[in-house]
Amino acid sequence: MSISQRRHIRFSLDLPAVLINKSGRRQETTLHQVSIGGCLAAWDEHFYTGDELRLEVELPNKNRLPLRSKVIYRFNKTGVGIRFTDISQFEQRLLSGVIAHQMETLGMPMAVSPFDQPETFGAPSEREEQLDDVMSSES
Repeated sequence: MSISQRRHIRFSLDLPAVLINKSGRRQETTLHQVSIGGCLAAWDEHFYTGDELRLEVELPNKNRLPLRSKVIYRFNKTGVGIRFTDISQFEQRLLSGVIAHQMETLGMPMAVSPFDQPETFGAPSEREEQLDDVMSSES
């Protein structure tokens, strides 16, 4: 998906989380570029495109928000792109609260809502078009 096609604003934050695969293997990770629709997780060679995962994000009250997720792309030794699947509005609001809390903790203003759609900035680059091709294939 190119930047111009994103449905949710991404926030450049580092959020600790835990990824759990179907066999129960737990991997602590750091989430980057977080939105209420997905994120970029730190690189892990054990996760592959198409893998279904449970992602647990710590809430401000120290409980965990479990989110069903799917790996939609891998950038070798860079990161793993994750889409949240079947995320309810309630879960989106909780995740929005995590984003707002983290930004407040860092002293960053929360000038936009995580529910806003990002602005578009011209035609997508060649790399964005390549990402769009990769991310649009659901198989």
